[in-house]
Amino acid sequence: MKKVIFAALATFAFASTAFAAAPAVDVEAGQAQIGYSYNKLQTSTTGLGDLGSFRANEYQLAYGLSDKLAITGDYLRSDSRNFNLYTNGFYSGSVNGFNFNSAQVGLQYKINGNLAVSAGSIKSELNSSLGSTPTSETFGGIAYRQNIINNIEGYASYQKSSNIQDWKAGIIYKLGNTTSLDIGYHDYQNNAVSNLTAKGISIGLNHKF
Repeated sequence: MKKVIFAALATFAFASTAFAAAPAVDVEAGQAQIGYSYNKLQTSTTGLGDLGSFRANEYQLAYGLSDKLAITGDYLRSDSRNFNLYTNGFYSGSVNGFNFNSAQVGLQYKINGNLAVSAGSIKSELNSSLGSTPTSETFGGIAYRQNIINNIEGYASYQKSSNIQDWKAGIIYKLGNTTSLDIGYHDYQNNAVSNLTAKGISIGLNHKF
């Protein structure tokens, strides 16, 4: 049972990194965007049921190599959690000090002012009393932003890899020409590990210079 829950939680590391912030579709040549996001996602699996809420701090960076092409980076680190395990209703052990960190690097190509596609790699490390397990996976994705009214924009993004489907939609509020706030809803699925799902809210602050 411990091996099962360890494998399931390891794949959750991807859930919070994939497009966790509002996509930086409008980065221009020589321009950088930095961002911070707070994530809270309710997670569950078919075999293990409700895993509760995970909270994580995340930092993002995007830099425009040209008006069309940007390099993107993302680093996330979760809080630490403990889990009690039960078999047929009886306590069978625990997993202590569970936490993960994850780094993502990708390239984004801007098709127009509203639409961009991306590809890259996610590398994560899961740590707990059961040991440490690194994981990696490549991804492809698409992101869209659209002005709604005045300083408010809507955005949506979708990411796909061999086992993962991940989408997010939300609202961006521009505080000025270079700073913005965003709030979004995130929905993640991994069919490879007990139909792992993670759904919830992220809140972010972004600044361009």
